Amino acid sequence: MLKKVEISGLRHFAEYAVPVEGLLVFYGKNGAGKSSIAVAFEMLSAIAGRSLGDWTGVFGNCGALFHFGSECTKEIVLCVQRGRESYRAVLVRDPKDAERLILSREQLVVQDQKDDTQLEKIEVGTGERESIFGVPVEPELRDVYPIMREMDRWWIGHLVPSAMRKPETNDTGRQLYPTGRNLEACVLRFAAGIPEAFSSVEAAVAQVEPEFVRFVIVDEGGHKRLMWESTARAMLIPYQYFSEGTLRLLAYAVLFSSPDLPEAIVIDDIETALDDDHIEVLMRIVRDAGKRTNIVLTTRSEKVAVCAGAAVREI
Repeated sequence: MLKKVEISGLRHFAEYAVPVEGLLVFYGKNGAGKSSIAVAFEMLSAIAGRSLGDWTGVFGNCGALFHFGSECTKEIVLCVQRGRESYRAVLVRDPKDAERLILSREQLVVQDQKDDTQLEKIEVGTGERESIFGVPVEPELRDVYPIMREMDRWWIGHLVPSAMRKPETNDTGRQLYPTGRNLEACVLRFAAGIPEAFSSVEAAVAQVEPEFVRFVIVDEGGHKRLMWESTARAMLIPYQYFSEGTLRLLAYAVLFSSPDLPEAIVIDDIETALDDDHIEVLMRIVRDAGKRTNIVLTTRSEKVAVCAGAAVREI
């Protein structure tokens, strides 16, 4: 299991350690550094998936990633501890391209029953050569890379209402995408074969939507569509007609009710577009899911902090 993430030289933090065990909620005002914690997880996941260049392109202003700027801080160091493995990445700004990060060094340490086996540090130029840590090239090598596979699978969400309202066709719904664009496919998967999860999702929506009766699956031209039955209207209503808050609650209920949770789920500003009723329902779901996996949330909401109880940490 994931144990700890250490951050050095990233945005707000000269040095900071995030102990990861079950549910952890960071609560504070704007500018306290909460989002920097989510950024650290995003960067590690991007490194593991060999998509760091794409990630920094979306983030923009590479220099803003460094603590007090790249003139003051020369490198960002991110470390992950997981079971008997630990991973360390050192990132610097490309001297030839100010908007490009270079993964200058990475180190994987694997601990066996007798002693520590430290693998060689490999110099890596992002986009030029892949590391054997992230991409094993020899099939006979020992399987010492699960830490990288798990980092690549971390769920770090930025739900997008427009994406959630546009159904993703031909998707298995195996796991909710971070934008939520395959939300309908995930609910359809629950309805078809995971009744306990489907019931949990219906129950969550029913607690915040007084008119909601149940979900109904409709076949339209060979494609299944997610609708819901209302106490106030005779017609079935498409799920896209939910408010943004209820749509987000639905997506989070799908994510946390899944039987196949990733090793880490990280959500920045979990309270976005949610009122107090949504938050109460969501945090009950989150606390239950925290017994099965690691969840890191950031929030400015006092309501979220109260509902998180002992799991909250002020920052």
